[in-house]
Amino acid sequence: MSTVTMTLLFEDGLSTQLSARKGQTVVEAALESGLTLLTDCSNGQCGTCVAQCVAGQVEPGDYDPLVLSEDECDDGARLCCVARLESDAVLALPYDSSEASAIEAPPQLGHITALEQVAAETLRIEVQVSSGVDFLPGQYVRMRPSGATDWRSYSMANKVGDHQLIFYVRLVSEGWFSTWLLEQAQPGDTLEISAPRGGFFLREESRPRLFVAGGTGLAPFLAMLKNLETMDEAQRLAPIDLLVGVRSREHLFALDELESLRQRIPSLTVSLAAEQNAPEGCHTGYATELIEKMSLAKNTKVYVCGPPPMVNAARAAAIKAGIRKSEILCERFT
Repeated sequence: MSTVTMTLLFEDGLSTQLSARKGQTVVEAALESGLTLLTDCSNGQCGTCVAQCVAGQVEPGDYDPLVLSEDECDDGARLCCVARLESDAVLALPYDSSEASAIEAPPQLGHITALEQVAAETLRIEVQVSSGVDFLPGQYVRMRPSGATDWRSYSMANKVGDHQLIFYVRLVSEGWFSTWLLEQAQPGDTLEISAPRGGFFLREESRPRLFVAGGTGLAPFLAMLKNLETMDEAQRLAPIDLLVGVRSREHLFALDELESLRQRIPSLTVSLAAEQNAPEGCHTGYATELIEKMSLAKNTKVYVCGPPPMVNAARAAAIKAGIRKSEILCERFT
């Protein structure tokens, strides 16, 4: 099998050239050279390992089209776990080189301290860990009950370094983990918590930001806003618009927390949208519809987290509003 050269460009400016076999996936080629790229599902179903092919030919491979839209693929987006090298290629990764070179720490044990259904289809869970989790605001961890074989991924909604982790879990019909939480889990039960993962995190820069959350996709934005308070004044004062979309009034949650953040962060504006039974002051319809009514500055950084259809709609609306594709960060979950 012929060999090709793969060049990886990291967000911190570092790059590395690797020798790979034609037909290898990007993740496989990197691993053989001692680099562990960020990935989760390893079969094109989650979007964690997305990168941008900026030169060369990298076949997309087999993946869920809800995770990566046709337009994104046409623009060069590739999922490293399934994309295969067909020629010398250059790929840009949305995270620093240190995240690829480090060996992932083993999971630590945590204990459930609180478990409450806070809205239709949403559980709030608190987990106490002995070592505070140092993560980039917006990242997620994988969790599983002790003794289980499968992991599930959830974003933290707490401050960096906290020993009390907060998660919002969507109740999924026939979903084994959310069903276990709802029907069997009790305070004191043990969970395994992985090291933090993901390239969806708050960039440290002083420019306008637009956050668009669908359902429990609000969780990473709560972490971003809580940690924004520790950043320099220029970043704290930069305008932030948070759009939160849910299916109905009954699906809204964390409203008191959002109001508290709004009062503490003068630059923050919060807008709610519900498809049905919207309460007073809440837009009836989709949160993405609100983007069309906004006058976004051209240098706005856009962050979107939620179900794939909502993410795709928000991305399209932001592009229509004049935001460059490269300034839109997306995190999809199913």
